[in-house]
Amino acid sequence: MSVPSNGSQNAEDEAVAACFPAGFTGNLLEIGAWFPKDFSNSRLLIERGWDATLVEFSPLAVERQLREYGYHDRVRVIQAAITPDEQHVQRFQVTEDALSSSSDEQCEKWRNLRPDYHGGFYGYLWVPTISLRRLLDQFYGDKRLHFVSIDVEGFSAVMAMELLKTDHRPKVICCEHDSRDVEIWQVAKKYGYVQIDKNAENIILRNDSWGAL
Repeated sequence: MSVPSNGSQNAEDEAVAACFPAGFTGNLLEIGAWFPKDFSNSRLLIERGWDATLVEFSPLAVERQLREYGYHDRVRVIQAAITPDEQHVQRFQVTEDALSSSSDEQCEKWRNLRPDYHGGFYGYLWVPTISLRRLLDQFYGDKRLHFVSIDVEGFSAVMAMELLKTDHRPKVICCEHDSRDVEIWQVAKKYGYVQIDKNAENIILRNDSWGAL
């Protein structure tokens, strides 16, 4: 990559990278990828040679991802909403920032918490959905998944706990915890994960019983 990484929101990307040996290149999945470099948990690893699947439903963000990675042989960009289970097409609010959501209540909550909110509201968009398990089976199958980042406004914790119940549990998970970090941790520790970092937004879990890379 010719453009240096802007880094994660709270240096989560550096904490994740430190979980792997120098020079290691693996497979990552980012659900809720948003822009290629803004608050990206995957950019640093992509720059280091990792294969990536980036999922985002907002057309504004997908356009940025497409311009950045559209012809990249190691990065797949998927425009869809990922849900914990099978669902039909759903209606989402699309904004100018990463607060796009399927919940009117959630967007109003953000506006109340952030009086300086200037994200703008473009309107409603009906988005095709893919269940988490179908996504994993189609794009990973028997392939090992080393890192997963989850940031889907209001649903990240549910998605993380669903991921932990599949056969595609990764070595490292970075998840926006939505103040449900204890709940996520209670599930994760059953599968051999340890918490290596937590901040106001995200929790990072590493599986030390995962075996050789």
